Amino acid sequence: MTIDPMLQQHVTGGFRRYWWLFLIRGLFGLALGVFALTYPGATLAAVVLLIGAYLIVDGIIAVAKAIQILRTDQHWWVLMIEGILGIVVGLAIFLWPGLTAVTLAFLVGYWAIISGVFTIAGAVRIRGHVGNEILYLFFGIVSVVFGVFVLYAPAAGLAYIVIATALYGFFMGFTMIALAFRARSLPA
Repeated sequence: MTIDPMLQQHVTGGFRRYWWLFLIRGLFGLALGVFALTYPGATLAAVVLLIGAYLIVDGIIAVAKAIQILRTDQHWWVLMIEGILGIVVGLAIFLWPGLTAVTLAFLVGYWAIISGVFTIAGAVRIRGHVGNEILYLFFGIVSVVFGVFVLYAPAAGLAYIVIATALYGFFMGFTMIALAFRARSLPA
């Protein structure tokens, strides 16, 4: 498979230029993990607000990235859908009074699966343009596994959701930070 050098330069240049967006997403993921582990006895309301805030911020960052690559990447819409989905689920969490642990599990589980599938598709698409896209692919796979894990036992309760959220936040955070530094080191 031959890769158009102009397209590769365009894609790698875009990744390098916006490396800091991956870094921000990673830092928010780490913050999510730290908060979930630091306050495991938090009430359901606190966990719901934390997850909702994370999804909204992550969605806004994804939408911003999609807008920035609108003219340079014909698949910008995948990131846009992922971002909008995160914002919608985050807002639903905030606006849905009396949200139960089971409902939260379903919202977060389905979001993680859909987001993970989009991430896997993006990793497959960039595989010829960015070296070692395996981190992005791995993040997508972990996101899908996390979603299935949450959906498998939605009635497990708050502790289960807190632990799963902390693990997901740490993994996502470290992966996105590593991807940010990898993107930053790409040729301009």
